[in-house]
Amino acid sequence: MENSIRKQLARLMRERRLSQSALSRGAGVPQPTINRILSQTTLDLRRDSVVRIAKFLNVTPEYLYNSGPDVSATTEVLNAVEPVAIDQVDDICRQVMTLTSLQRSQVLHRLLELVVVK
Repeated sequence: MENSIRKQLARLMRERRLSQSALSRGAGVPQPTINRILSQTTLDLRRDSVVRIAKFLNVTPEYLYNSGPDVSATTEVLNAVEPVAIDQVDDICRQVMTLTSLQRSQVLHRLLELVVVK
């Protein structure tokens, strides 16, 4: 298992004042699994465990794997946006411009993911 998951998870837990038990309950991942991640005693971490933990912490699984930028603020903005009429796009653009450059980039990336057919 990569060291970045341990580092990112430990940092997020510290910032959010989460215990292993609280994270376990919130993410639906067994507490011993959380402990093994933090102590680096597991080599075959299941992807679904990482996905559950990331979802609970409001970050992407890739953020945990790669030590990438925190997208929690971006996720909050995107989750708050409901379907709108085309004439409301200017208002949305003004709201997006209040974000940092990094957050704007993340919003655009997420929007592209939504519209690109895979």
